[in-house]
Amino acid sequence: MQQSFENNIAIPPVNLGRISYMNVAPVYYGIDNGLKPDWLNIVSAPPSTLNEMMEKEELDISPVSSVAYAKHQDEWLLLPDLSIACFGRVMSVILVSKKPFEKLTNNKVIITDKSAAAAELLKLLFSIKRVKPVFETRPIQCPDEIKKYAEAALIIGDKALKKKWELHFDYVFDLGQMWLELTGLPFVFALWAVRKSFADNRPEAVSSIIKLFNISKEQGKKNIEHIAKTASGILGIDIDICRKYYELLNYNLDPLQLKGIRTFFEKLYHEKIIPQKIHLRFFGSKK
Repeated sequence: MQQSFENNIAIPPVNLGRISYMNVAPVYYGIDNGLKPDWLNIVSAPPSTLNEMMEKEELDISPVSSVAYAKHQDEWLLLPDLSIACFGRVMSVILVSKKPFEKLTNNKVIITDKSAAAAELLKLLFSIKRVKPVFETRPIQCPDEIKKYAEAALIIGDKALKKKWELHFDYVFDLGQMWLELTGLPFVFALWAVRKSFADNRPEAVSSIIKLFNISKEQGKKNIEHIAKTASGILGIDIDICRKYYELLNYNLDPLQLKGIRTFFEKLYHEKIIPQKIHLRFFGSKK
């Protein structure tokens, strides 16, 4: 299968996005280890940057935040059985706070511009609990800086994993766990999308990439120990934390996860955080 991808010279270049955090390493494992064909250009960037590049048609296929898909449901299609999801604790999407969650009304909360899904999930949780903080978007550097500027802050990605935030703040809320307690469902942070215009023009290329991802992801599942060791070395995170993190993540998009993301969209609409109802549309589906 590796050779068929490498030698298919008839396929023009395809621009593929990749999240620049350790969370996607299992999905791209095979691609990183010999499966990447010459016609595939990979761009690594934070989630928000990938969202913008898809909007500008600088990428053909990419992981995108679930909220970004909601904004572009008419222009993008989803790839089947691919997501970044958790069922409960996720470790890499946390709110650190000086105060209890319910006591943050009129208090400043720093949110990140690096992940739309995490930011909208936090806003949704506050809205449902009728807590009304004052949000400010700014870069997060260190615990002392957060304490200087705000009562709480949303921390995501590798930065959430690298520091022992519980040593610096009285309260650390895992948003994946909060969502589970609210709904009993998994939360889907990211989906893989293809621009509809690209899919219409080059369906064979999209089908090839879906097959490539399926093989790459399966190889990743079989090599989690190696992935965890690599992440530990690169980021300076204890390997046990890396192992646990990958155990908590799920990269499929099964019926329960579909129910989770549909529930998220329904609640965003109900709380008037998004203006319209969202429908999931997949590449290859006639619905």
